[in-house]
Amino acid sequence: MPRLRQLQTNFASGELDPLMHFRVDTGAFKNGARRLRNAILYNSGGAGRRPGTRYASTLVGNTRLVPFEFASDERYLLGFSNGRLDVFDTNGILLSSVTTGCNWTTATLFKFTFDQSADTMIVACEDWAPQVILRTGPTTFTVTNFQFATSVNANKVYQPYYKFANDNVTISCSATTGSVTVTASAAAFVAGHVGTYIRWQDVDILITAYTSATVVTGTILGTLVAAYDNNPFRTKHDSAVVEVTHVLHGFTTGATVTISGSNKTGGITEAHLNGARTITVINDNVYTFVAGNNATEGVDGGGPNVQYSGPNVATRNWSEQSFSSVNGYPGAVCFHEGRLWFGGTGGIPDGLWSSVLFQFFNFDADDGSAIDSIQVTIGAGDISNVRHLVSNNDLQIFTATAEFAILAPRGQGLSPTNVTIRKQTPYGCALVRPLPFDGATLFVQASLTAIREYLFAETTQRYASTNLNVLAGHLLSNPYDMAVLYSGAERNEQYAFLQNDDGSVATFYSARSEQLAGWTTWDQGGAGSPQFKDVAVLGEDVFFVSLRGGVYYLEKMGARSDSIDSATTYTSGTAQNNWVLPTRYRSKTVSVLCDNYYLGDFPVDASGNIDVVEDVLNITVGYNYTFTIKTLPVDIDLQTGSTIGLAKRIARVFVGLDSAASLSISGNRLLLRQAADDVETAPDAVTGVYEFRLLGFQKDAFVELTQDEPLPAVVLGMSMEIQF
Repeated sequence: MPRLRQLQTNFASGELDPLMHFRVDTGAFKNGARRLRNAILYNSGGAGRRPGTRYASTLVGNTRLVPFEFASDERYLLGFSNGRLDVFDTNGILLSSVTTGCNWTTATLFKFTFDQSADTMIVACEDWAPQVILRTGPTTFTVTNFQFATSVNANKVYQPYYKFANDNVTISCSATTGSVTVTASAAAFVAGHVGTYIRWQDVDILITAYTSATVVTGTILGTLVAAYDNNPFRTKHDSAVVEVTHVLHGFTTGATVTISGSNKTGGITEAHLNGARTITVINDNVYTFVAGNNATEGVDGGGPNVQYSGPNVATRNWSEQSFSSVNGYPGAVCFHEGRLWFGGTGGIPDGLWSSVLFQFFNFDADDGSAIDSIQVTIGAGDISNVRHLVSNNDLQIFTATAEFAILAPRGQGLSPTNVTIRKQTPYGCALVRPLPFDGATLFVQASLTAIREYLFAETTQRYASTNLNVLAGHLLSNPYDMAVLYSGAERNEQYAFLQNDDGSVATFYSARSEQLAGWTTWDQGGAGSPQFKDVAVLGEDVFFVSLRGGVYYLEKMGARSDSIDSATTYTSGTAQNNWVLPTRYRSKTVSVLCDNYYLGDFPVDASGNIDVVEDVLNITVGYNYTFTIKTLPVDIDLQTGSTIGLAKRIARVFVGLDSAASLSISGNRLLLRQAADDVETAPDAVTGVYEFRLLGFQKDAFVELTQDEPLPAVVLGMSMEIQF
């Protein structure tokens, strides 16, 4: 019977979707696997047992992990739980907790977005007011509601305003100062408006009480007075009637306005123009009043400083604060080009608002100069609910229906006069926070079925959104959080981690320069169906939230040689076989290691006692997990065609190993000891090519590499001798 060899030099394409198992024509088939569980991919092409985790802290409940990097040597891990913030150091040790001012709940833990600048983090969610997390000391933080800056005299709140009512709805105030009755021409108010601000022309009014949908009580900050446009008056020769241009004024005939600041115009003196005047409405933009004397000529005038005021003066030019419990809060936030940006509220889902340049709490639009607040809407054909803002080379805007970008003119910073929002791709983004990765931005498609990279192409001058898991769609299960690792202490690979709702972590490896990319899945072992519940990266460290037996734990990914989860090491000055473990291990079965020697799995009684049989100076206890590499069906392309479907036998497998301390190939165990070895010491890990002989013919012949013992192993590749 003929024998041929098939070489698999790497596993860089990762685990492939079962629907790919017949695609022998693709390059991914040659470098992929049917199953890669708890495997980590390396730049070299090898696949190893993923590092285990070290126990760090016990959490109060379901927790979302967020990195906070104040400086390269001052990093913190923030743990958000129901109405609580826990602050951990880089080892996962609890430093302090905050239980006041925290708006988030369990229901919104994975809904909010955040961004950080220096000692300040802003947290945003449509369901509650933006929060400010401030580092106040080496181990202390505070949580407060975001407060917009105010003017020196406190008469203005520098926040965004927007008219949510119909354009033709007017409001009027019973006086020009102090506490007033505010009356709307149609239903415009609800009880939730109490405590919010409205703006009459350019004057802020704090609503203090609610009477009805058309009547509220408010306190005027300053005096109700508003400016006309430059030279608003037009006179007629030998007539006392003065025509006033006032776009969308909202006045009615018979209303009285008090005019001030006018210059002499058309021969009519200041005294005969300024003062209380009764108006006659001509149309929505023009009305007239009678001056104290006739004009000597017909001109446009009044000057640049003409103002009007008066009690019960109705105006269409009014607005509400953009962010409130009534109209919703922004769901997206980021720092970009010296500005703080918010995006997407319930009332203005496609809105974008930036702070004044380098004044993160000041959102004053003022006169629209280059440094002023930028306030725009996307204006797409469909409702583009802004979910995320990402500061990359451009300001990237991810909405529920499409992806956009603000492409500033080259050499210019963004300003109110040069903002242009352009739609780039049509996929839509999920609530999972997008992250920069390997020169692109990764985002989860709104359907939760695809991970895409948002990458700018110089050739087209547009962004493209490429599907990264087209070959491994089965590894995603409604992901709800993501983290990226740019390099580690021991390796320089890049990884993205997607937290799935089934308790697994889909892990993506990418090396764009070498055109390498592949997926694996990480899960946990041990009793009680343990699950990963969240993942975060802090510098070069990876942290997980694990759920075991109804208790949430913070765990830190260990070194490459660590091989069990939720591990803790205990030492003793004298060798012993009986050890007492803490509550988290009690009434459970744990795997026990000693100096990289697997002692076995042992039960822990209700008091924490464990007997490891041998007297040792130290033990590391934790939970084993299964490391599996299962190849795709072997196929050799003969002159007569493919061997897919033909009965064949993999007679021998030559496996390239690196620092492997335990491994089985299709049930054949790797032998590390010789007869003369000391059985009381740990065997040395092996590196090199090792031969395994297999039996049996199969139409779907494959090789499966597994581990019975929780010890390190790296598989570099394999050569299979096939008989058919």
